[in-house]
Amino acid sequence: MASAQTPGSARDGRSSGKRSGGTSSSRSRGSSRKPDKRRRVSSRRWLWLAALLGVLWALLWQSPASWLSAAVWTASGQRVLLAQAQGTWRDGSALLVLEGGAGSRGATVLPGVMHWTVSLRNLWRGHLLTRIDWPAVSAQSLQVDTRLGWSQTSVALRPAGDGPDAPWQGALPLSVLSGLGTPWNTVALRGQAQFTLRGLHLESVAGRMRLGGQVQIDLPDVASRLSVVAPIGSYTLTITGQGADAQVDLRSDKGPLLLQGKGVWNGQALQFLGTGRAAPGNEAAMANLLSLLGRPEGDHTRISI
Repeated sequence: MASAQTPGSARDGRSSGKRSGGTSSSRSRGSSRKPDKRRRVSSRRWLWLAALLGVLWALLWQSPASWLSAAVWTASGQRVLLAQAQGTWRDGSALLVLEGGAGSRGATVLPGVMHWTVSLRNLWRGHLLTRIDWPAVSAQSLQVDTRLGWSQTSVALRPAGDGPDAPWQGALPLSVLSGLGTPWNTVALRGQAQFTLRGLHLESVAGRMRLGGQVQIDLPDVASRLSVVAPIGSYTLTITGQGADAQVDLRSDKGPLLLQGKGVWNGQALQFLGTGRAAPGNEAAMANLLSLLGRPEGDHTRISI
């Protein structure tokens, strides 16, 4: 027998159904809004992050050349300074100054203004290409090819636009050595150093430096403040890279002060043994210089580094 339903109970049922239906629909609308809100917040965060990275990249891209000067000063142990730096670290110019390191009072400004341009086209591959123009030192532009790796870094030097074994030639006055402090400021060499780089490349592997290629420095008609005789001689210094070791050779071409010797640079230290002697009739004039070079042994002075 069916039970009777009162009008009140029917109304209560309809109202409760409406309330339950309204509640479920409002919940569904609320739940659908939350993911949209989360997506909007996440999108704004990514936009802010992208904007911040863009600003940082712009600052890095346009960083002044003085930043590079500070980096070179620190990396060289306070021996090389890019003074009066202009432009940016990618495209700038400066005067090159040599100093004797921390606590040194000597400094020498190298001749002319050095210009550099850094290409970042292959930076994503760890490859930096730098072009250096230094008209007061060389008529040739120098290309510096730097490759960066996790455990190995290499730097190769060659004339811009030429092959890797093409020679790059330049010259500097020997007076610039005085800025490096003792003993160079005491000897006070005068003359011109003419250098040739051929296939030169440096590698740093696990903190150890390796040299490849060749550096030849010709020193014609060198003079010194310590000698009344000028010039004291002409010399040739050759450094040849051979993997882990680089061979160093010094010889005299002519002069009252005759020098010769051989050595090895292992990437961390130089070992050199040589001799210095005065040409016959120049013993008294060369005495001061020979006393600075090493220990007297008979008619010659032994040079040991």
